[in-house]
Amino acid sequence: MRWAGEVNPSLDALGLSPIRVAEPPPSLGVVLPVLDSTAERLRHLESAILDRLETEGRAVARGMAEYILTCFGSHDPAFLLTPVLVGPVRATAAAAQEGVQEAANMVASRVRRHPRPARRGDSSGPPEQ
Repeated sequence: MRWAGEVNPSLDALGLSPIRVAEPPPSLGVVLPVLDSTAERLRHLESAILDRLETEGRAVARGMAEYILTCFGSHDPAFLLTPVLVGPVRATAAAAQEGVQEAANMVASRVRRHPRPARRGDSSGPPEQ
């Protein structure tokens, strides 16, 4: 029974139904269907985790893209989105990427899973995830 209590919070966080165990089982034969059911749920666990990671990753990527494009647009209202939508120029991409690594690390280090309350009048800074 204790294992169900340890597994259930993880299942719940992934949107899967919890394992219900009302009382200690009288025999191993009674437990086997529960274990089969648990095994089936765990087979779906990887897919659920990957789906959740993809969803959260897209949300973070979107927030960071919005922040970066807002920074450029706020400093230069004539800033064109075409280079962003087209992507890097292959011939100069490696050199350009080297030049932005430090800034990318600085921006990424400011991203938080649990945002702190915004300070009054503070509208700058990256989105906090």
